[in-house]
Amino acid sequence: MVETLKKVDKKFLGIACFIILLPILILIFLAIVQACGNRKMSYESYEKNMIKSASKYFSKENKIPINESSVSSISLKKLVDLGYIKSPSKALKDSSCTGKVSVRRNGESIDTNNGGFLNYIVDLKCDDYNTVHLIDKITSEVVTSESGLYKVGEEYIFKGDKVNNYINFFGQDYRIMSIDSSGIIKLIKVESESNSRLWDNKYNIEVNQSYGKTIYKDSSILNNLVNDYKNSKKISSSAKEHIVAYNTCIGKRNTKDYSISKALDCSEVLENQMVSLMNVSDFAMASTDPDCNSIISRSCRNYNYLSSIASSTWTPNTVSENTYEVFYITGGIVRYQNANLYNEYNLVIYIDGNELYISGNGTKTDPYILK
Repeated sequence: MVETLKKVDKKFLGIACFIILLPILILIFLAIVQACGNRKMSYESYEKNMIKSASKYFSKENKIPINESSVSSISLKKLVDLGYIKSPSKALKDSSCTGKVSVRRNGESIDTNNGGFLNYIVDLKCDDYNTVHLIDKITSEVVTSESGLYKVGEEYIFKGDKVNNYINFFGQDYRIMSIDSSGIIKLIKVESESNSRLWDNKYNIEVNQSYGKTIYKDSSILNNLVNDYKNSKKISSSAKEHIVAYNTCIGKRNTKDYSISKALDCSEVLENQMVSLMNVSDFAMASTDPDCNSIISRSCRNYNYLSSIASSTWTPNTVSENTYEVFYITGGIVRYQNANLYNEYNLVIYIDGNELYISGNGTKTDPYILK
């Protein structure tokens, strides 16, 4: 009998403990559920998810760009509606957000790129958060005198000798020269390529000499540029994903027309180039000296950050009066010489201004860095 009572007591004790603990367990469970429900994703993580989701959408729907520099875009709303990503209200606890993801194909024209590289760019706008794009960071400070970023027509141009336009582009130091009306940023590599190269040395019937021919699209210098682009030590695969194909200005100039004119340089273009050279007008327009009123003025090397870069560098611009002379810059002065002579050169590339900014203020010690 006693044993039976002991068994009954233990049974009731177990039930009692369960009844007492059950509410506590329920409260713990609800607290965990609530904590998980209140946990929100960071905006930066959500941006990454937007790119992943857009990549899946573009692949599944065959929307990936095929041709050089073509762009496809999808809105955040559509990604949410199609079930590719959680809505901002659920993932971020923020119902104010709008956005989109764009993808551009770059480098399809270079035969070693296996069809090119895809560059995804995200844009997320919320009440308390906006994606920071490189162009927004750069253009936040525009000047009208001294050194800095100038608004010139529909473009932005860095002028002066003390400009904060350094950018570390995937391990290589470049300077930002300008931003065009469509938001494409033009960069020039700080260091020239180590080996001097001739512009071209073809036999030229005009002079019965191997002075070269000033046909840029068929020149030795362009071949060197393409080889530099293919060289992963000079431009990594990671960097190539972000380089935008652009139309290189290769216009001819009359040696008696010294005007600082981008229109002259761009009177002829070579389309969809991944790498190019600095134009004559790029150099002269970077000076803030009021006496820099022609491309051959020695004053153009004053107050000009490009003077330290362009110690001796080729341009893609050629002389219009003959078929064998090319403009180059040396010691801060624009000159021209036979295409078969040797000069250094600085690589010029283009990137989309909507690239994501991560840090830096453009100084040499704290250059801009992309995300």
